[in-house]
Amino acid sequence: MDKKLSVVAVAGPTATGKTALGIGLARRFQGEIVSCDSMQVYKGLPIGTAQPTPAEQAQAPHHLVGFLEVEKPFSVSDYVGLAGKAIADIAGRGRLPLLVGGTGLYVRSLLNGFSFEEGARNEALRARLLEEAQEDGPEETHRRLAALDPDAAREIHPRNVKRVLRALEYCLLTGEPFSRQAARSRQAESPYRALLICPVYKDRQLLYDRINRRVDAMLEAGLLEEAEAFFRRCRQMDPPPTAAQAIGYKELFPYFQGEVPLSEAVERIKQESRRYAKRQITWFAREPGARPLYLDGLAPEEALLKAIGMAEAWKQEGGGAF
Repeated sequence: MDKKLSVVAVAGPTATGKTALGIGLARRFQGEIVSCDSMQVYKGLPIGTAQPTPAEQAQAPHHLVGFLEVEKPFSVSDYVGLAGKAIADIAGRGRLPLLVGGTGLYVRSLLNGFSFEEGARNEALRARLLEEAQEDGPEETHRRLAALDPDAAREIHPRNVKRVLRALEYCLLTGEPFSRQAARSRQAESPYRALLICPVYKDRQLLYDRINRRVDAMLEAGLLEEAEAFFRRCRQMDPPPTAAQAIGYKELFPYFQGEVPLSEAVERIKQESRRYAKRQITWFAREPGARPLYLDGLAPEEALLKAIGMAEAWKQEGGGAF
């Protein structure tokens, strides 16, 4: 008997209306939403991380949004564990789990059933590696990983210091390559039957225009004030929290320090958001089984109807039980 849980995921580039699609699907299929965004987990940062508003969360139950203090570490392993529990709870109550967000690594790790070994962690070693990385810089830290584990170094971008340090920590503590552990994690069978809907635009400029407008809307909603308050908190933290590197905050911090004018900081937010969208498009285009939902020329209501149709068809094909 197939005991896999049915999950519908709406995942893709930023500013494609994933929140509205997820809420619409939740209302249509008696579902609940599990966020798959690495920054929306943090408390006190609702505007810059584009968390669903209170009004949006009132339309459908949401999980893993705004629950974690910004100084607390949070990994893909943490996410897979918490999201898996939320999905099991939602399904256990006879409702449809809906995964909504744009963090590709979270989506892939969860839906593919990756497992993570919780051992091989040492706080003292991690602190020392972080201190060395701050002194030597990300490129030198990445070269150090490449000497120990070339495969992991090829997979992890040098600027993703957090993952580089995690891989180094694992190598030094266990004596085996981090990539070997990662390969073992991918051998687990997924506990889910998943439909992955990826909203996207064929005309890239349409998406970029939406991104630019959304940044303007965030500023009107109070992003500047939120970011300044966060900036003041970060100055009292050593090291700065992961969320300080989120797009929308890191570009404004130089403005608060008097290094750049506001107009330049805002343009950097838009530019970095567009670059992030390009990376997301590439990531999700490579996901096996991903089904694109092309938004060109569609009103939000029409996009939702198409998403509902995709879910209904998947259900009829035997893909989902809901």
